[in-house]
Amino acid sequence: IFLDHETLTLYLAHSWVTLQEALIGLVIGGGLGFLVGVALTESRALYNTFYPYIVALQCMPKVALAPLLVIWLGFGISSKVTVVALLCFFPVLVNTISGIRGVSTETRELFHAIRASRFTTLTHLLIPAALPSILSGLEIAIVVSLLGAIVGEFVGAEKGLGVLLQQAQFQMNIPGVFAILLVLAVLGVIFNIVVRTLRRRVLFWIAGESAG
Repeated sequence: IFLDHETLTLYLAHSWVTLQEALIGLVIGGGLGFLVGVALTESRALYNTFYPYIVALQCMPKVALAPLLVIWLGFGISSKVTVVALLCFFPVLVNTISGIRGVSTETRELFHAIRASRFTTLTHLLIPAALPSILSGLEIAIVVSLLGAIVGEFVGAEKGLGVLLQQAQFQMNIPGVFAILLVLAVLGVIFNIVVRTLRRRVLFWIAGESAG
């Protein structure tokens, strides 16, 4: 697909908008998922109280929530970032809880035997041991971040690849549709490469990870 300079500039401008929405939502949703996951594993009372509500929120279709978010937050970047954050929150949350709970009892007892504080146990044992699971959740979150940004733009937006995609579909511009889909595929591949590189750097002590 060959694009003239004007079209290429237009695609780059809209790609930057979608990329911003996806990245900001990923950081917010993934960060909250990690923090909430750690908090829930540290307190059974918090887990029993809030986890069912979190699951109920996750079961709600985000496509149905997106119009409400646009009404509440407007057509700007905020509504799209919120959709992305909601989609990215749960994978990181679940994998954080799963990773921390998967640490062996023997290792926990070893830290208890040397009188390690709760914070030391969390930062030097639980979180490092849970990193493979957490990063797996992040990989899933990255995939859905672009998806969330496009869904938000479909519902209501002024800029973004989702807007361009809708315009191309309404105009029956098939080459334009494929060009936008190709841009989205390239962004997804770049995201995946970044996470895989991060995974190899962070999990250098695990056999097979550093080799990629």
